[in-house]
Amino acid sequence: MARLAVEPLEALARYQGEPALAAMRREFLPAVTDPVWRGLVEEFLTLDEPLTPYAHQCRRVWSFAASPGSGAHHAHIGGLALHVLQDLRNARALAEAHEARGLALDRGLLFAAIMLHDCLKRFVYDFDDDYALVKAEDPFIARHEDHHSWMLRELVARGVDRTLVLAVAAMHGLDDVSLASGVRPLAVVNHYLEIGLTGLEMQPEDVRAEHSIGFLSDSDWPWSGRAQQRAREVAAALSPRFEVTTGYMNLYLGSRFSFEHIDSLLRTKGHDGTVDHLSTLLEKQG
Repeated sequence: MARLAVEPLEALARYQGEPALAAMRREFLPAVTDPVWRGLVEEFLTLDEPLTPYAHQCRRVWSFAASPGSGAHHAHIGGLALHVLQDLRNARALAEAHEARGLALDRGLLFAAIMLHDCLKRFVYDFDDDYALVKAEDPFIARHEDHHSWMLRELVARGVDRTLVLAVAAMHGLDDVSLASGVRPLAVVNHYLEIGLTGLEMQPEDVRAEHSIGFLSDSDWPWSGRAQQRAREVAAALSPRFEVTTGYMNLYLGSRFSFEHIDSLLRTKGHDGTVDHLSTLLEKQG
């Protein structure tokens, strides 16, 4: 059995992250025709240093193509680009359904908000010596400080117009749902606007179709997160065969194939079939 070489982490972006970023630029960036918004997207895709302070110590600076996507989902190299590309493709499909009814939609606003909303994940995530993801933000999103509140603060620092700021804010929770009190419209969005120090508040009349579509397009995490958990069982079975730790094998599998792809294999081939399939593939292709 061949030993799997442990590569520098950024190098793994060639599998998922770099192709995903190229697809974002090719398929979606041209639709952002407002020159200011398009310039902002370009700036944040390559940003070296944010303008505003952050409550936590930043971990490192990833390229957009290499950055992990989260701790709960897409926690691998290239995860951010892959996650955002999936959001964009989800949004495009929803936009087509919306427009098929003859309803107006600003795709430039929709796609710009999606491409911007997670960009500061590039500064808050890293991997420890066991290749487990560590992060520099509050344990639960929307508490006091995280990548999203920081993003809103960065937009305001650049004088970005209210329309785009609200669209980005709406990406993470257009409403808050609890069993006790039901739906409290705009609670999460306005909490983010507050902790992001924007000085803005979203009113019911501000809600647009682009906000709803953006929010829905970003809502794959219940499945993608579970796929990530299931993939680790495959990594545990493969790691002794290729003389690497389970942590590295898990990171490698996500970075090379995506956790969602591993999950799809598990559903069609079962655990043992998936392990054998990937083992054969890794032996042949390295």
